[in-house]
Amino acid sequence: MLTANGEFGENKYKGSIAPMNLTHIKSLTLFTLLINAAAMLSPIINGGDSITYAALSQHIALNNDWANLVLDGKDWLDKPHMPFWITALSFKLGGVSAFTYILPGFLFHLIGGYYTYRIARLFYGRETAWLSVLVYVSVYHLMDSSIEVKAETYLTGFIMGACYYWLRYDAQAKLKYLLLGALFSACAVMTKGVFTLITITSGLVCMWMYRQQWSKLWRGKWLLALALTLLFTAPEVIALYRQFDMHPEKVVFGQTNVSGIKFFLWDSQFGRFFNTGPIKNTNGNPFYFVLVFLWAFLPWVAVFVASMVSGVRKFAVRSADERASFVFLCGSFFITFGLFSATSFQLDHYTVILFPFAAILCGKFLQDWLAMQGGRALVAVQLALTILLVGLALGLGAYVNRPVILAVVLAMLAVLLGYAYATRRQLRAGAVLAYPVFGIAMLYAFLVLTNALTFVAVGVAHNASMQLAGKPEAPVYVYRMDIVARELGLYSRLPCHAVDDAAQLPQSGRYYLLVGAGDMAQLAGRLGNIAQVGQGRWVVHKTGTFPRFLRLAKGAELLEDIRIVLVVGAQ
Repeated sequence: MLTANGEFGENKYKGSIAPMNLTHIKSLTLFTLLINAAAMLSPIINGGDSITYAALSQHIALNNDWANLVLDGKDWLDKPHMPFWITALSFKLGGVSAFTYILPGFLFHLIGGYYTYRIARLFYGRETAWLSVLVYVSVYHLMDSSIEVKAETYLTGFIMGACYYWLRYDAQAKLKYLLLGALFSACAVMTKGVFTLITITSGLVCMWMYRQQWSKLWRGKWLLALALTLLFTAPEVIALYRQFDMHPEKVVFGQTNVSGIKFFLWDSQFGRFFNTGPIKNTNGNPFYFVLVFLWAFLPWVAVFVASMVSGVRKFAVRSADERASFVFLCGSFFITFGLFSATSFQLDHYTVILFPFAAILCGKFLQDWLAMQGGRALVAVQLALTILLVGLALGLGAYVNRPVILAVVLAMLAVLLGYAYATRRQLRAGAVLAYPVFGIAMLYAFLVLTNALTFVAVGVAHNASMQLAGKPEAPVYVYRMDIVARELGLYSRLPCHAVDDAAQLPQSGRYYLLVGAGDMAQLAGRLGNIAQVGQGRWVVHKTGTFPRFLRLAKGAELLEDIRIVLVVGAQ
């Protein structure tokens, strides 16, 4: 435990969680992780950014080109290299597939959970640590991000590792803490930019300010830590210099003479924050992330609010150690949350990196609540939330009306009811802890299963790859469907190319053409001999509104007629 003088010692807080013992907590954690991990079995990669990131990683793996980020044959500059290096390594080891794309992201989700446990145990002991992990693994947006695999999935693991080792280094300046803290911090920077150092250091700085340890802000060991972190980011700087700064003639963002290093150090994060970079958004709302938090942190939003109210009200009577821990966690969460809210460039997944700190605050509150057999208000709120989540899963399952999905949801409901009966003597603890976990697991299982079954059935890339399997090898050209070309290239052994103009199609040789029926009528006269080898009514764009997703799942959304033809041009 963190002591008042900054040292670490044995936790003296022995609050019991007997009403819901550690075996139950661990079992619920494992249950949630298994439900989460089952989503990795989907044969498809979800739409949007995930496909783009997988395509970038595929280029690295297939060409052994670890310095350049290339998309559709063009230089790409948006995010640092680290997520793509990690995914490319997974592709190298296990081949290119949806599973090898998702696996490293899920492993970093586990790393984030591990360091959430370590920090919580450092501050509050083993009981709180396990409760914090249970909250962490069952937060909806963390579960979803582990499978969507955006940069924040990796970033969460790196940030939590960095925070843990810097806490240890603050108490005891050991070389291993210095090296590991700098390595995790550098990896975070190489994942999302130097802005991540604010999240990593804000908790420590707030704790120093609370303790009036101002001298630590310029102490030599921390200057060394900063220098070593910057040194460890050298691979990113070198890669950007080689791809962009050495070649000012390259066109990026419609401009030449673009500095990759400047973009990395400023435009990619601070440029977005101040809306001065090449990528802008002017539609920000200061309450956007508050609204996001209300659904993204389910089923623990009420617990988090209660933890903050309790933490503030009892701050003065807490021990010096617990006050310092509370300041650290609040500083880590609210400073970055406030900065996100202040900028106009806002996306819901940004806040994922802050949820582990909120999970620890919830874990501490839950430990106290269980030890003192807390009041009925939280029981009522969590029961109501559980009913809402279960009702959503059942209602949406009935609307989609697919037997497999309904069977899974009903089976999980039976497990919940069986668990509730078996632990009926622990109703209050079950209502606050276990039932909401089952509720969010049911809703999550419905969403990921529906997503997988829907796009396996109507996704263009997956179905086209199935119809092309076993046919004679030839390049595949995808007409006016860039995102489909990228995704198809992940599933098919055949080389895939996106084209937007008929003039880009080869005039000789054999190739497959993936094209909409409307465009096919226009192209037919310009092509050589053609023979249709596949066809389907599929959906091109997976992303969209939630009602559209439900209509697709139900089979009520209009699909596009897509043709696959073999073109034989002049020899």
